Amino acid sequence: MTKKRLGELLKDDDYINDEHIKFALKEQKATGELLGEVLVRLGIVTDREIAQSLSEQFNLPFIDIKEIKPDTSAMRLINLNFCRQQKVFAFEKKDNTLNVAIANPDNERLFDLISRLTNLKPNFYIASQSDIQEAIETNYYLLEHPIEQDIEHVINAIKANPNTDINMEDFTRSIFILALNMRSSDIHITPTDKSLHVHFRIDGVLQLMYSMPYSITSRFISNIKVRAGMDISEQRKPQDGRISFEFLGKVYDMRVSTVRTIYGENVAIRILGASASLYSMPNLGFDSKDLAKLEIAFSKPYGIILISGPTGSGKTTTLYAALRRINALEKNIMTVEDPIEYKYPMARQTQVNELAGYDFSSAIVSFMRQDPDVMLIGEIRDSKTAQMAIRASMTGHLVLSTIHANDCIGIIPRLKDLGADSFLIASSLVAIVAQRLVRKLCPFCKEEVETSRDDMEFLSIDKPIKIYKKHGCPKCNFTGYIGRTVVSQILSINDTIRNLIAQDEPLYKIEKEAYESGMRTLLDDAKKKVIDGITDIEEVIRVFGR
Repeated sequence: MTKKRLGELLKDDDYINDEHIKFALKEQKATGELLGEVLVRLGIVTDREIAQSLSEQFNLPFIDIKEIKPDTSAMRLINLNFCRQQKVFAFEKKDNTLNVAIANPDNERLFDLISRLTNLKPNFYIASQSDIQEAIETNYYLLEHPIEQDIEHVINAIKANPNTDINMEDFTRSIFILALNMRSSDIHITPTDKSLHVHFRIDGVLQLMYSMPYSITSRFISNIKVRAGMDISEQRKPQDGRISFEFLGKVYDMRVSTVRTIYGENVAIRILGASASLYSMPNLGFDSKDLAKLEIAFSKPYGIILISGPTGSGKTTTLYAALRRINALEKNIMTVEDPIEYKYPMARQTQVNELAGYDFSSAIVSFMRQDPDVMLIGEIRDSKTAQMAIRASMTGHLVLSTIHANDCIGIIPRLKDLGADSFLIASSLVAIVAQRLVRKLCPFCKEEVETSRDDMEFLSIDKPIKIYKKHGCPKCNFTGYIGRTVVSQILSINDTIRNLIAQDEPLYKIEKEAYESGMRTLLDDAKKKVIDGITDIEEVIRVFGR
């Protein structure tokens, strides 16, 4: 079979078009980079999408290596320098086979090289080059610096002698590194009456990592407050701060918040930039019908598209996936965010600065003087922003934003609460998306089961079928889940719904028309993902209840 060039592969998979290639070739002349490097740097494609295209061409499975907990015995079989040079990462040894993530399947010598080096048969998976490089640097660092042992050593020393002299800088750094390695979005440090608990939020779920002697509380929290630029003498009032944390050449922004509780100060740390990779709409988990609706919505030249969901439900990720579907070569895209979570060179990105008087509403005013085609407004929080966003969408601009509401229909009264006129809401709205995130079953250990009577009732099916449930293995850290996928509800605004909104008709009438037009509930989409083997009933109940 004749191997296609990278540009042809990406075109076939609908990641790029001829205009993208022409633009990248011009950029290539100016910078001297490889074509693929230009496309990735500009955010036109991602390393992950290149890897997925190569996976299809070479008929090798794609793996998201960042989400796998590697087998250290497999790692020790291949030295660090070889991994760096060949861009390979061994993540599992199984009998006489070694599972290896590779970035370049075109390297015909790789199979023999690894076979001779390990005396095992390599089984290749394709992963993105950047993910492999990060996996190599992070996991080989942790192989040489066993931070979990270091943390346990400190905790045991404090248990033996509460006055033990310990290096709090190193201890705090170890906690941060472990949180990053476990893909945590948040760290919670919570004092109780007799102990101090450290939780990590991983894939949306808080997990208790350590229970420490209470005597470490003051030193540990003071160290974090110093790092965050807080007043360590002030322990009664809530404080906010930020930490810029560097690890292996990458800088992470950590937002720190303290609140006084009856047992002492509670600390919450939000980690930004830990998993800030651009995605495409299909990779987020939207099904084909919803993707078709979204493609139509995001192709509109003007109007407003809103995404709702709780904090941490992937709203910004969806917005940026949408931006990547808009032809940025022919559009002037402006964004205002708080904070900027993704870097996208094809857009003009700005960040809210309250001290300088630059908020979401003032940004819209500024953008209107910049000849924009598309505006991304990080969040509609107040009346002024809501009205400015609607006005902008009615003057020839496509506006994308997020807003807090439980579902699609709930956005309509929310906009009215913010002072927006019903007629203007109806005239400007193009589509509404409500979303949640559910954890995906670990593909390495999920178990097939037949539905019980209760399962059938929950899934609204008449006949027993095979579904999957979690199990747990070393690669998923025995949780049974790896990564998350979106569960969505999409409301496309048709003429009938537009008229109902404009005439201030009751919500139940709008909702009835929406369902008759093809909208489904969030729970319906979640159930479909159970039937499709992506998640399990237990996870759906955790997110939505029964």
